[in-house]
Amino acid sequence: MPEQVDFRFQISVNSPYITLIKYLSPKNKFLEFPRQNMITWALVAFWYPLACKWSGGFSDADLKLKARTAIYQLQQQIIYLAQAFGLENELGNQGMLGNSSHSDTDLDPNVDVYTSKSVPTHVKSDGEQNLTSVMSLENDELLEEAFK
Repeated sequence: MPEQVDFRFQISVNSPYITLIKYLSPKNKFLEFPRQNMITWALVAFWYPLACKWSGGFSDADLKLKARTAIYQLQQQIIYLAQAFGLENELGNQGMLGNSSHSDTDLDPNVDVYTSKSVPTHVKSDGEQNLTSVMSLENDELLEEAFK
């Protein structure tokens, strides 16, 4: 059995985030995904590139790729939330996925650095995802995209 690292998280019952902790609790048997995946996906999509930078064990090019991949994953999670709460129009109107300054060649669209799986799309040179086509995905496809 591979060596494991344990991570434990506790908060006060008075915390405004107690609902989140209860939702992710092992007592909740009605989660959309396996609990470990939900926690890992949320952490990886934002904190992983910063943790890699902190560790000092990655090249600048690797760090930039990890950051771009995290940005893509965050965008997909934004789209999932918008669909889950019927906010697609607000998301599109606010341009929440736009104005990135990197080019298409900066991101290898074939590799997800976290899972070694293929990534179907990447941030376009003008920084805008085709929101309409992503929103038209079937629910299972959207979930898969949102939580890679």
